[in-house]
Order: sequence, then C-alpha cells, then structure tokens
Amino acid sequence: MNVLILYQSRGGHTRDTAEAIAQAARELNHKTVIKSVIEVQKADVETADVLFVGTWVQGFILFGVKPAGAELWVPALPSLKGKEVAVFCTYAFNPRSSLHKLSAMLTTHGATVLGEHAFHRSKPHDHVKPFVQTVLQAVRQ
Repeated sequence: MNVLILYQSRGGHTRDTAEAIAQAARELNHKTVIKSVIEVQKADVETADVLFVGTWVQGFILFGVKPAGAELWVPALPSLKGKEVAVFCTYAFNPRSSLHKLSAMLTTHGATVLGEHAFHRSKPHDHVKPFVQTVLQAVRQ
C-alpha cells in the first residue's frame, strides 16, 4: 500500500511524529512518502492509497485552540475526493477539538476520515504503532 504522510510543523514535533508514522508503516511493509503540506503535489495524492495528515495545535489554553493554519493550507491541498485519511496533531496542552476541526476541513475537501490521534509534543512516538496499524487495517482494499 502507498502511504502519504503530510504535515505542518513549526518546531519539528509534528515532523518527528510524521517520521514515526512513516517508520511504523514501513515496518508493516508499506511504501511511504513524507511531505510538508506546502510541498505536496496532485500526483502525490493520486498515487496514495491512504494519507496521514497532521499539524501542531495553536491557540490559548482555554479558548481558540485549533489546528495551526489549517484554514489556509487545507484548501490549498489537491483534491482528496475518494481518499481515506487519518488525522493527527501534536500539542503541548489539551488539543481540545483540534482533531475534529481538522477532520471536518478534510472531509469538506473530499476525504473520508478513518481515525484521529493527538500526540503530546514531548512524546511524539508514543502510541504511533497502534494508531498506524488501526488506520491501515481500516483502509478499503
């Protein structure tokens, strides 16, 4: 299976998590490609069987928490129509509804969301393998 991992990272935590997701998929014998959301091309999406899309969480602890810049970069992505996607984020404090917000944006862009997971930025590899396994098992073959 071809796995595309897209990420938006500021401090490197989300990139580290994207790389851990890629490694977990490789260990399950899947071909992986990792790209920043600003680098992705239409052909990357078209050749992918499943995508993992992640970003860091920005905002204040009590309000305004959201997927960083997603309102700008999600519409700029190639069409995700018919694509199965898993959503992830990295956070320092409670990500609140960031995953659901990003999932809704990607669904509006045509994606079918298979799963969501929030990773604490100090532990970017924790729970990656079960998340990847669960998502890849859910992909329509």
